[in-house]
Amino acid sequence: MAESSNATGENNGTKGPMRGRPVLFLDLETTGLNPGMQEISEIGAVLVSQPGWQVIRTYEAKVLPTHLETAQPEALVISHFDPEVWAKEGRPLKQALEELSDIGQGAILAGFNVTFDWAFLQAGFNQVNLPDPFYYHRYDVMSSAYTMLYDRKEFNKFSLSECCRYFGVTNTKAHSALADAQATYEVFVGLMNLDNRSSK
Repeated sequence: MAESSNATGENNGTKGPMRGRPVLFLDLETTGLNPGMQEISEIGAVLVSQPGWQVIRTYEAKVLPTHLETAQPEALVISHFDPEVWAKEGRPLKQALEELSDIGQGAILAGFNVTFDWAFLQAGFNQVNLPDPFYYHRYDVMSSAYTMLYDRKEFNKFSLSECCRYFGVTNTKAHSALADAQATYEVFVGLMNLDNRSSK
């Protein structure tokens, strides 16, 4: 895993032991798949404690895109983007990332295919000149599901929806940032409680 580019990491809790620090389950909705061209449109996060995995707080924000002309139309449909709603409820990227940073300072960033979310976050932090606030290791729930559930015949794509079905998790609004972050957290808890010694 890559180290954070934050030069002040030794002082703000982004280094040190992994065990015991909070975990921030994050999901982003975006205006497309290219972090160099498309933008973050929604942020959802669930901060939980170790070792009990209890929810400390949640966060969600609609983020105002500044270049909708570069958006992929299908991405806007999938992410439930409504220009009128975003105009009323959205906030600038810098404000949203500052709020997220305050919540997630020093936390382990986790997600379902977290590499995708991290690429957009890194581009966003660079765009608004904010440091990376998170712990320098990240955790991918999708990779863990692939490893731990590989022999289960129910799985083909190891997608969030497949994992939710397996663990009985209800995703209240798929492809909505906070709902997906919450579902990812619940799948993670299912994986942590999984008895790999049981017959498959």
